[in-house]
Amino acid sequence: MTAVGLLATFLEGAPAPARLFLTRAGPVENAGGVLYSHPGLPLAAAGREKLARLAAELRGTGIERVYAADSRAEAEAAKLIADLLQVEYRLEPALRERFWGAWEGLTFAEVRRRWPRELAAWQRDEAGFAPPGGESLRDVEGRSLPILRQIRDRHAGKAALLIGNCAVNRVALRLAWPFFSLAEGLRLEFNYAELSELRFYGDQGVLARLNGAAVLESG
Repeated sequence: MTAVGLLATFLEGAPAPARLFLTRAGPVENAGGVLYSHPGLPLAAAGREKLARLAAELRGTGIERVYAADSRAEAEAAKLIADLLQVEYRLEPALRERFWGAWEGLTFAEVRRRWPRELAAWQRDEAGFAPPGGESLRDVEGRSLPILRQIRDRHAGKAALLIGNCAVNRVALRLAWPFFSLAEGLRLEFNYAELSELRFYGDQGVLARLNGAAVLESG
């Protein structure tokens, strides 16, 4: 269905979509509000409780597999939800949060004080800027997009859950909305332990839900 718009796709009789549910693992144990990536931080008790409730909402959606990064909170969340849904889960290093390099373990206040020129450069180029020794959002897109495409194609006509993070969920959204700029990612927030949903008709994507309170009916 490449080079065919959504209207044509629906007029031709769209097949059942690949449904990719998105969430984030958290809240985590991060009282200091520091920047972190891999190996990450553990889930807080509130995070485990919220994710267990989310798993209950996901029953009946037909999720075949749960995908997440191999970082601490994401791995714990994937196992928790997969066990409750009685499905497999897979941990993928390519789905890790962006690596903050020299900024790992710092708060935004510390970054502003110690790296003012770099912070100004980040504000000028949110998608392309990489902290010293770290990754840009474009770097994250480059490593995560291939596995996201594989997940989409593997579950054509079915459903999967991605336990993502700030950066990877933006990339997943761009898989559905290629016109959406990485630099505008903060305009859409993916909340901890809340459910969003992308639907793919071939390579044509729809944002069907964002931080919804209830799971959409199948079909």
